Amino acid sequence: MDIVLEMSKLKIDVSDLKGEGEALIKELASFLAEKTQSTVKVRGNHLIIEAERKPTLNDMRKLLKDFLRKANVEGKVKARKSTLTIIKSRGKPIFCDGNGVWKKELEERLLKGEEVVLLSLGDVKLQVLAYLNMRKEIEIIRMETRYMKKREKGMGLKIIIKKRQQVG
Repeated sequence: MDIVLEMSKLKIDVSDLKGEGEALIKELASFLAEKTQSTVKVRGNHLIIEAERKPTLNDMRKLLKDFLRKANVEGKVKARKSTLTIIKSRGKPIFCDGNGVWKKELEERLLKGEEVVLLSLGDVKLQVLAYLNMRKEIEIIRMETRYMKKREKGMGLKIIIKKRQQVG
């Protein structure tokens, strides 16, 4: 009778790193394979670590943070059940006020090719949406609304945007 040892698996979501390039993800896979002495496979937006003994989530989080620091990528690592997710930082959000000063900072950050987070309250929400609608070269990645903690402030708007890639 043969005894078959089952390999334990751990998933790491690297979809936020896709914008940094495939080379970075392959470098991360080889880094993790070396540090954990296990097999690391790249499958779509995930890295799958197969090891005889499942590494703890805290140890893996530390390894991922070390790699991000060495690769000069700002981000954080979150754990959800048995999956770790790498979330790339989008920098300091821009608070949109009624006088329109936020537009200058937005233009500067879009020129650098960054993803930008815009926050607004009250009637300014409509001005922000109208401005973004007018600008066809800006792509809205995600948009959310929610009530603020102090209800008298009303509903807040959070928009993540980036400059569209030109097809040449």
